[in-house]
Amino acid sequence: MIRLVSVLSFLPALAHELTHYAVARVHTSNARIRVEITGAKAVAQWPPLESAVWRFLAFLAPSLFGSLLITVWLLSNATIDGWRLIMAVGLAFYTVPSPRDVTGALGKQEVQTAV
Repeated sequence: MIRLVSVLSFLPALAHELTHYAVARVHTSNARIRVEITGAKAVAQWPPLESAVWRFLAFLAPSLFGSLLITVWLLSNATIDGWRLIMAVGLAFYTVPSPRDVTGALGKQEVQTAV
């Protein structure tokens, strides 16, 4: 069951990490993305960003964009049934920030605070 959840959550996780990568790539050419199919894992990495605004945007871009999509969806008065329920769950996975996203946006990750 856990493998099934990992496989099903891979696409929203990949989209989440690609959003991080795209925003970080605007500010630095050193942004990288790594995808592991067997481990159902996607990771975007970049060097510490000096600008607090760009750091905030890079780490929380999926949450901000996903929140915007959720707002538009709710304002459209569309029902959430059938395939839309599956899309809603995927959008929720995409939107929720990880603890690393939040600490990164605040500039509190170890790599960011190293002198």
